[in-house]
Amino acid sequence: MRKIKIGIVGLGGIGGLCAILLKKAGYEVLSNQNIKQKQKKIKLSSEYYGNLSASIKINKTLNNTDIIFVCTKFSYLKKNIKNLNNKKAIIIPFLNGLLHFDILKKKFNNKVYFSNIGKIVSKKISTRKILHLSKNKPEIFISTQDKDKNEIRIICNIFKKINFNVRVMNSNSKVIWTKLIRLSSISAITALYNCNLGEIKKSKNKMKQLKNLINEALYLAKLLFNFKKSFINVMKEINKFPDNLTTSLQRDINNRINIKSEIETQIGAIYKLGIKNKLSLDETNKIYKLLNKKCKKKY
Repeated sequence: MRKIKIGIVGLGGIGGLCAILLKKAGYEVLSNQNIKQKQKKIKLSSEYYGNLSASIKINKTLNNTDIIFVCTKFSYLKKNIKNLNNKKAIIIPFLNGLLHFDILKKKFNNKVYFSNIGKIVSKKISTRKILHLSKNKPEIFISTQDKDKNEIRIICNIFKKINFNVRVMNSNSKVIWTKLIRLSSISAITALYNCNLGEIKKSKNKMKQLKNLINEALYLAKLLFNFKKSFINVMKEINKFPDNLTTSLQRDINNRINIKSEIETQIGAIYKLGIKNKLSLDETNKIYKLLNKKCKKKY
């Protein structure tokens, strides 16, 4: 049986972690990173997987790959997939938010899976080193809607081989909104106040804002996408997260220079859906505008 070839778009915190684990599991792994070298050696320091390293082949088109994991930030998505013309590969995106699905479907058609990754804190701390801080398995959400059962089986087996949990869902909207509701809400408040989740829990005002954002996102998702999940269950999930939790949106806005944040594909996407459908999302509108104002001051 031919060895499965896997392409990685974006060797950051998540892409780098996946690349190393996939290589160690015996897969042929390639990245389209724009560097002159034929290979790139990266190291992993992980609370869960230990200290590992791997050399990843560089191939700018990823033409001969069977599966492509898209792990770049939304701001760089169009640039990083520009030279990819592989119409046969399965596309598995790990971006946060909502807007990237339309961009990927336009380029790769029905080969795009609705998927995301959660329960993971992983950062690129230098050009060649990944720091994975989670003390648990990452969790993959993937939709089976209109997809081939054999492809799903292959994808699930790959994730199991690298010790990832997989949650298979029967609709695209479940995959999107199960994560987006809590992600967009937590990211917005941590970014606005530059604080961790524990500090939000201790503040009556911040918790009120967080809960309002969750309720408004649930209202929108139920009305427009028939997504059914209770506020209580969302809060149960959030309460399991560690108090020291921070978000990539928070780090982008508060700690880094000249980098575009992912506001528009998270809380911004919910804000714009609300405007388009004439829904009353007062807290979402308020926080979205405050975050944009904060970004303009910084940059």
